[in-house]
Parts: sequence; structure tokens; C-alpha cells
Amino acid sequence: MKVLVYGTGVIGTIYGDVLSQAGHEVSHFVRTGRRAGRDSALDVCLLDGRTAEPHELHLRYPAMIVDGFGPADGYDLIMVSLKHYDVPAILYQLAVDTGKADILFFSNWWDDLAAIDDVLAGRYLWGFPVAGGGWVDGVLDAALLDTVHLGEVDGRDTPRLARVRGLFESAGLEVAVEPDILHWLWVHFATEAGLISSTIAAGSVDALLGGAARLEAAILTAREALEVCRARGVAVERIPDAATFFAPPEAAAAGIHDFYAANLPARRILERHTGVEELKRIYADVVATGERLGVPMPRLTALRPAVEAWTGDPTAGATPPAQQSAAAEA
Repeated sequence: MKVLVYGTGVIGTIYGDVLSQAGHEVSHFVRTGRRAGRDSALDVCLLDGRTAEPHELHLRYPAMIVDGFGPADGYDLIMVSLKHYDVPAILYQLAVDTGKADILFFSNWWDDLAAIDDVLAGRYLWGFPVAGGGWVDGVLDAALLDTVHLGEVDGRDTPRLARVRGLFESAGLEVAVEPDILHWLWVHFATEAGLISSTIAAGSVDALLGGAARLEAAILTAREALEVCRARGVAVERIPDAATFFAPPEAAAAGIHDFYAANLPARRILERHTGVEELKRIYADVVATGERLGVPMPRLTALRPAVEAWTGDPTAGATPPAQQSAAAEA
């Protein structure tokens, strides 16, 4: 398959590399003016979880960079993995320049789909990567799990879904097809907001996972975020990914602790996500929606000062204990 990945961000680079290794023709679009200084060979340190025993790969990915694209290029798939708040700015380019290519949005999402449908109705599907990492001194330090999530926004089983599913399966990835991909995305976004804010308040991933009380508080914080989804019409209890957060907090905390202790790629994803602006926006968007809908969120909103003050600098230390205890007691 001939694939164009929009950009050379963390997710685009990871999946561009694995799809290229699977024999697909992959290019990366980088806008004119941003290409200068970019080396088309990208250094990647990847903890690959597609096998029973995760293993480290040290790669130099020879990314094919293009600074433009159009219908005549004949791409089969355009993969868009951008921060959720950056997607609206490229919709008209996608409408004009993608030709007959399938369009896969491959990222978080929290809004409805009206703005996208105004421009691209019927031309796209949505997916979510189970991978992540961060750039450190020009090297992508990342991890990849063995699953991706896909779905048509109307829940249908379509030839387009089959094509994109086959693409990922050819790279050794399992595909979980979600019957309601938008509601699944909202649930993931909400739980991420709860865990992000709790991690910031704890001071680090290690501090969160190493303290039973903090982890139990994080479960309850994520539960409040999920109530925002419920207020938006999501049948939260029908989405398996939400079930953990409605279990007794002690059991849920133990399960999350054990999961991240055993699943090293998942832990690396949690630890290496360093996009400060994006993480703050995820939290802020959930809180803003909850406040608009009148959803009680005492634990989640108590963490707002910590999130707003967070710079992502590990030397800055943990959130002041007074803020942590206020959040835990709310």
C-alpha cells in the first residue's frame, strides 16, 4: 500500500517505520519551511511489544520526506496523527489534496465530528495508536504495543475498514475494531485526563504507581472524568476500557500497578510522553466540558493548580504536598 503519513511526530515515525518494514511504500509530509534542517534518516530506540518478549530495537529509519502532495501522487492512505487541537487547521488541505485516498485520523479526539464532516463527510475513518514516546537529543525513545484500535464513525464494516485493518495486520499488529469509535475515543481521552493530572500531582510516574493511596485517588479522579463522558451520552459501562475505573478502588489500583509492572512497553509510553501543552489541553478540555454540563468533579478540578503550574521539568519536583492532600481529600 502507498501511504502518506502527515508529519514526522512520535506516532507517525513509529508506525511509518513499522509499515515500511512490512513492505509498504511510506512517505512523510513535512510542510514547506519546516523541512530545513531535518535529516530524512530518523534515529529510533524502540521497545517493540509485538512479540511475547518485548525487545529493544535501535533503528535508523530512512524516512522518505515530501513537502507537498496532491491527487496525482496516487496515495492509498493518508495517515493523520496530530494533536487533537491541530486537526481543524488541515481539513481543507485534506479535502483538496488527497484525491481518492482513504483518510485515517490516528489520534486522540474529544469534540464531536461536525467540523470534520463539514469538509470530509464519508471520506475518513478513525483509529488510535497504542504506542508513544518522546524525542531526546534527536533520538526517538519510544515503545510499541501489539494492538491498534480502528472504527468507522458510523460503526459499519466497510471495505475501507478492511483495507486499513489489513495494512496494520501486515505489520504484525492486532486490530481491535470498535463499534462506536467516537465514544471509545472520548472514554480514552477522559481516563487519560484523570491519570495525567494525578501523575502531575504525584510528581512522577514512579511516585504515582508506587503509592497505593495515590493510585486509588487517581482511579477516583478518572472515574469523575468518565462521568463527563456519561453526561455526553456515552454508555460508559459498555466500553471495556472503562471497567477498571469502576471496580473497587483498591482492586483497580492493584490491577493498574501490576499491569505497568509487567508490561514494560506500556510503562515506557507512560513515562516518555513529554508533550506538556498536549497533556495540559487534554486535562483542560475534559474539565471545561464537565463544567459546561454541570458534572461534579471535585477531585479532578482540585488538581487544576498543579496541572496549570506544571512545566514538564523533572527537576522542578513534585506538586506541593498541600495541593496533593487537598486533591486526595476532595
